[in-house]
Amino acid sequence: MTSASACPRCLGRLRPPDLWSDQWRCDEHGDVSPWHEATVAPEEALRALAGTATVPVWVPSPMPVHWYVGGVGWAGGPRAGARSSGRAAPRPAPGGGPADMLLVAEAPGTGLGSRLAGLPGPDPEQLDALPEAKVEAAGHPTALWPVASPPDRAAFVGEAGGVWLWLLLWPADAALLLLEHLVLEDLRDRPTLAGGLLFGAPTDRLRTPAAARPEAGPS
Repeated sequence: MTSASACPRCLGRLRPPDLWSDQWRCDEHGDVSPWHEATVAPEEALRALAGTATVPVWVPSPMPVHWYVGGVGWAGGPRAGARSSGRAAPRPAPGGGPADMLLVAEAPGTGLGSRLAGLPGPDPEQLDALPEAKVEAAGHPTALWPVASPPDRAAFVGEAGGVWLWLLLWPADAALLLLEHLVLEDLRDRPTLAGGLLFGAPTDRLRTPAAARPEAGPS
């Protein structure tokens, strides 16, 4: 099962296609690719996504110790395929407590990565002159640039496979994880990798709205 269709940029409700348009439409952002999130059977959803997505379906390979898949989502319809794919991977943070990492691949203009980064537009407006991080994506060294984001998270973006590659981390100091050699593989090219992934308790990071979400304080 999947969540109801929502706007990838604001999570708002969408008007479905009708006699006058074959597009899903958000009252605020116009025509969009509908956002869905797997609510049950994430492993099955991830395998299906790898078979239909028009963008990479990035997964860490190997999955670092203590990490697991805690969410699977995509933006797109069954006929055109997913124009954006996202995976949430929780793990312990270097300084103690939980951390979350989100990997997003998306065609320009989709807006999922920008929402998760807390940006107002569908794409990053300007990248610094020099990247600050690097991962290996499908065998290629891939530079990542930091983007301005709310203080509760760290956001990086680069290009891989001809589309945006977003890497987002909560809390912000979880960016220390990028000191590790992070290797990403496209599940579309290596579908057998899905069998080696660990799946665990879901995280709600894929539902993070564009505005900064307040962190839970002591009760």
